[in-house]
Amino acid sequence: MVSQSKSTAHSDLRTILDVLLVSLGMVGGAVAAVAGLWLWFDYQASPDNSFLALFSGWLVSLLPVTAQSYLTRQTQVMGLPLTAHTSAYWYMARAGGITAYLLLWASTVWGLLLSTKVAPKRVPPSLAYGIHEYLSILTVLFAVLHATVLLGDSYINFNVFHLAVPFIAPYEPLWTGLGTIGLYLTVALVASFYLRKHIGQRAWRMFHYLTFGAYLLALLHGIKAGSDSDLLVSMLLYWVTGFSVLFLTELSIYRHLQKHFKWK
Repeated sequence: MVSQSKSTAHSDLRTILDVLLVSLGMVGGAVAAVAGLWLWFDYQASPDNSFLALFSGWLVSLLPVTAQSYLTRQTQVMGLPLTAHTSAYWYMARAGGITAYLLLWASTVWGLLLSTKVAPKRVPPSLAYGIHEYLSILTVLFAVLHATVLLGDSYINFNVFHLAVPFIAPYEPLWTGLGTIGLYLTVALVASFYLRKHIGQRAWRMFHYLTFGAYLLALLHGIKAGSDSDLLVSMLLYWVTGFSVLFLTELSIYRHLQKHFKWK
């Protein structure tokens, strides 16, 4: 009886902590959103005298002279400050897209390592599962950054509908649309982490196979829609990551068949 009451109290305390953490996250997100909007409008009203311009200028003044000269040259290359005609938006979009792709690749590889029992045994199951979930969340964040940054670029003139509705973008509509679908699949996969208890472990595992679809769409999107996909470093990136996922997928299938048919 005493142990049952302790268990109930522990469960109640955990629920309260979860609610507090979620509430803090919502408040923090709202504050960050309001601050971001204020910084954006402040910059649009007066780029040279905005808080961002003054603060960044103060930070640069603290750096050595050589570093200041390097940053000055880079801002000239990037076309800063961020006006509608600068190429900085495109560079940031590519950086966000490549980062999102690598995070999705890491999440996929980590999931395959867990399923094939190749992951380090010293990693506790809860931590291993948490890493997989965290990588997926980061993938969504950087993918959204990759898309929304393009709204500031005037060269192609993306709008919200081009980014949200597949296959209607003015730039590579097919491959851009596949990237949009891949993002939606990744969002659904992230949501499944929080629905696992409700849909059951078996259904969650079956649904989780969509990871392969999301990764394949992201790979095709990166190769075909990327403006620098013909560079050697980009080709090596896609070949190495693609074949690593293919190898681990084949290993996972082999392990599954070995277990099912009891092969030696």
